[in-house]
Amino acid sequence: MKVTCLQENLTRAMHLVSNAVNTRSPLPVLSNVLVSTEEGGLKLSAMNQQLAISVWIGASIETQGATTVQARLLTDFVGQLPEGTVNMALDADTDELSVSSGRYRAKMKGIDADEFPPIPEDSAEREVEMPTELWTEIIDQVVVAAATDDSRPVLAGICLTLDPQFIELAAADGYRLAARRVEVNTGLSESTQIIVPRSAMVELGRILSDDPGTVTLGLSPNASSVLFSTKSVSLVSQLIDGQFPNYTQLIPATENIETRIVVDTGEFVQATRIAALFARSGQNVIKATIEAGDDGNGRITLSANSLDLGENKGEIEGTVVGTDAQIAFNYRFLTECLATVQSDRVSLALSGNTSPGLIRLVDKDGEDIPFFDHVIMPMHTVT
Repeated sequence: MKVTCLQENLTRAMHLVSNAVNTRSPLPVLSNVLVSTEEGGLKLSAMNQQLAISVWIGASIETQGATTVQARLLTDFVGQLPEGTVNMALDADTDELSVSSGRYRAKMKGIDADEFPPIPEDSAEREVEMPTELWTEIIDQVVVAAATDDSRPVLAGICLTLDPQFIELAAADGYRLAARRVEVNTGLSESTQIIVPRSAMVELGRILSDDPGTVTLGLSPNASSVLFSTKSVSLVSQLIDGQFPNYTQLIPATENIETRIVVDTGEFVQATRIAALFARSGQNVIKATIEAGDDGNGRITLSANSLDLGENKGEIEGTVVGTDAQIAFNYRFLTECLATVQSDRVSLALSGNTSPGLIRLVDKDGEDIPFFDHVIMPMHTVT
């Protein structure tokens, strides 16, 4: 193998695949990145027990070939090189990869490419295509609610529903729920539900944020893995085996809503962040007090206190339907939810002081935008 490529392209590709490198595997080859020539370009691949990432970059190929080299070493070395071209040449007899750019040269010991496990990129079926920008948005809106530990494996994943008429993502960690649906003609004949590990969806969001265009989703024939691919990147993730909870039952029904307030998103975010300064040094509690006024006008007061720091109150004017109400939330859950809101206004709906709070996006007419639900459990009864 003898190839030439741009340093900036190689650096970006190495950063994209680096999170799939298995640094603790008993197989040394999984601590390496697979470097190969394929489809007229240079392909870099890495994988662990759950995830495999491949990136294609443009390159001038003099001779074909493949090898694996220590991923961290290649990433760090290439990242320190000056901008310009990088030359790579493989000694097939010793599996030693020479990397040079300008006045810098290195020889990296490798492991034969045949020892690298095969990546199932070509076995996907039931494919669905969507804009990467939309995928990035819905991942950000949902992934914050997924559990970050594996005590209940299904809750450490994102429930992905593929329906003939829509795609829906949902996550729940026992304290909150986020669900986001996108109406799209998927071309599927029946509905399928899978659970994708949270870590894989986080990584997918990171990849797609820097890769405009479209992303294609495909399932393996036995539905054990899912493939997301763009023109230059592919991500294959193993799926979590299990049954995701029926999360639709956790979303408060419209007829049970007793209080609903609509406020400016920016003001809500600011008031929450200020209250969080005190809440995080106390019991992590932000209290929300909603007061209904005349002609639909009203306010919400966010407050927090700390024995060590003091207390804080912030008021936001809004439109209220229903009765006065009080509730308490974990400041982190509320902050993380509001950080995903993509509308100028947002609504908070309550079915009582001890019932979950429902946060939704709001359109210009003050109506809830459908197919986005973020439910947060209260911390305790507020008197």
